[in-house]
Amino acid sequence: MTLALVQRPPTLPQPPHSFRFDLVSGVTAPEIARTVVADLMNMTGNAELADTARLLVSELVTNVHLHTNTAVVRLDVAVHPASVRVAVWDDAPGSRLLSLPALLDDGSGRGLLLVEALASRWGVYRPNINTRRRKGVWFALDRDVSGAP
Repeated sequence: MTLALVQRPPTLPQPPHSFRFDLVSGVTAPEIARTVVADLMNMTGNAELADTARLLVSELVTNVHLHTNTAVVRLDVAVHPASVRVAVWDDAPGSRLLSLPALLDDGSGRGLLLVEALASRWGVYRPNINTRRRKGVWFALDRDVSGAP
């Protein structure tokens, strides 16, 4: 899926831009999420962050699909002048953040390690800790706004 402007407005609104979209949690959700987020990076002038954003979104959406029974994955993307912030939400009752250490020869289990290594910042939102009915894992990618090559 590729996002395209049907008719380009004369001037795009100035940042911050906010986007929200929901996906059915399934095997195609990571691919759809990474494609949409990469398109958003390119359309908002953040092409240099597109590859990293694609990878991290794919890892987080895959975690939701594999480790929760939620039906819908929600993504929030906020584009600011100096950074991009992405949150991946699930509504699975009793869901928890998995942070199992990956073994070197494991074929999986490195998603949060990649987020830790590549994101400028990251964390977990749990708006209602008592019910544990909603969780969001977020990451931020900072832009080089210094103008240096």
